[in-house]
Amino acid sequence: MESLTTKYPWVKRKKAYWVWLKTVARLIGKLCRLEVKGRENIPEKGPILLMANHRSYLDPPLVAYAVYKRPVFFMAKAELFTTPILGSLIKHWGNAFPVKRGKADLTALKTALEILNRGELVCIFPEGQRAPAGKFVRPKWGAGMVALKSKAPIVPCLIEGSEALIGKEGLINGAPKVRIAFGKPFRLDLEDKKENYQKAADLIMERIKELKGGN
Repeated sequence: MESLTTKYPWVKRKKAYWVWLKTVARLIGKLCRLEVKGRENIPEKGPILLMANHRSYLDPPLVAYAVYKRPVFFMAKAELFTTPILGSLIKHWGNAFPVKRGKADLTALKTALEILNRGELVCIFPEGQRAPAGKFVRPKWGAGMVALKSKAPIVPCLIEGSEALIGKEGLINGAPKVRIAFGKPFRLDLEDKKENYQKAADLIMERIKELKGGN
């Protein structure tokens, strides 16, 4: 099997990631008055599966800046990697790997597992798409598959307000204020088998929703 850094050489360029985090991601966070709660719930070492809802194209840099204390690896839709300029930025500055939407992309899921096995933090947006303002979309079973196969601690993450930043409804709308909350790590008590993958994804999504309103 082709090695991770052969397929995606940028994942080992951590210096570039920190430059991006402290410049571009920081600027985005400041502009939208980012408020972060629960950062202490993110372990500083070891594999972590960060599961977040999705409202905006700018959610990845916002989540990365909210985590801050360790690199975040993102599963991002494959189309972004072929977009001029943006594709290059994603490859060389953000820690991201492509996933093909609309079908079960086993290559992307295996990549997520490989990164977790290296003791890193992987962020997945279980909904697989941006949801309308204030709403949630039923998660894809692939998120549940990664959770059950990796057995990594799961940290739920709720993003609110980012829909005003290139969200489902359009471009920047007004003066946005974004809130990101991290819940306590947990594991799912489910057997690793196909019929449990969607159930696992649904349970993860419920944990994300529980963070709404500061619970």
